[in-house]
Amino acid sequence: MKISSAIKVALLVVISAFYLFPLYWTLITSLKIPTDIFTSPPVFLPIKITLSNFFTPGSIIGAVSQTAVGSIPWMIDSSVVAGLATLASTFLIGAPSAYALTRLMKRGLWLGRLVLFMTLIPEAAMLVPFYLIVIGLHLLNTWWGLMLVYLSFTAPFATWLMMGFFNDVPKAVEESASIDGLSSYQIFYKISLRLVTPGLVAAIILSFISCWNELLYALVLTYSPFPGGAQTVPVFISGFIIIEKGFAWGGLAAAGIFTMLPTLVLGVLAQKYMARGLTLGAVKG
Repeated sequence: MKISSAIKVALLVVISAFYLFPLYWTLITSLKIPTDIFTSPPVFLPIKITLSNFFTPGSIIGAVSQTAVGSIPWMIDSSVVAGLATLASTFLIGAPSAYALTRLMKRGLWLGRLVLFMTLIPEAAMLVPFYLIVIGLHLLNTWWGLMLVYLSFTAPFATWLMMGFFNDVPKAVEESASIDGLSSYQIFYKISLRLVTPGLVAAIILSFISCWNELLYALVLTYSPFPGGAQTVPVFISGFIIIEKGFAWGGLAAAGIFTMLPTLVLGVLAQKYMARGLTLGAVKG
């Protein structure tokens, strides 16, 4: 092996270790007994392993279960809300809007910049207006109320992201389809949308993760989990912060590992689409 190749491999190993160490530390913390969590010097490879932070009922402080399985009702809410908001923001709003801005409007680029500006507005600045709207629509502590609020940041982001991919689609492909008799609607759904599959998948994954990790709106607009409520995973995890006694580190680490699984599985399943670039060509001639 050449020296330059060895240096590259060493750098990749160091960088990978740097980014993977927090995940490793969270995992072993979730498996440690309470005394090992606070040991100094820290225990990097625990001898005694426990699963009590994951599966046993554990103690209850307030209304928060200090085990990972206690997050299941919150995970149901997060899955439904994030899934509905993601599908609506990408398929119903983002993709059609991006196509219209890039293909059907003369000032689409200017409007696209305006859409991008909407993603820069802080969540806290819109909190009170959204709260009043949700209260007025009688959607407080519901999936639909939270989903409508999440569209305020997922739809602009998906639109802006998809515009770049639609710009790369050769117009000759769409012109050929138009000559064959396809309408604008058919060209969009049967031709252009299929060519931007990598961009669409990227928008879906990033929008889903944004909704899954969002805390502020979920904390203010919800007050109970499923069934009967819509509190999401970040609200559940924040419950491990116990003011009088500090942090429930074991349960917090276990809940973090347990609740990251849906996004981790989603990322693994869609990896080939994320890694693949836009395929050009197929120009009829």
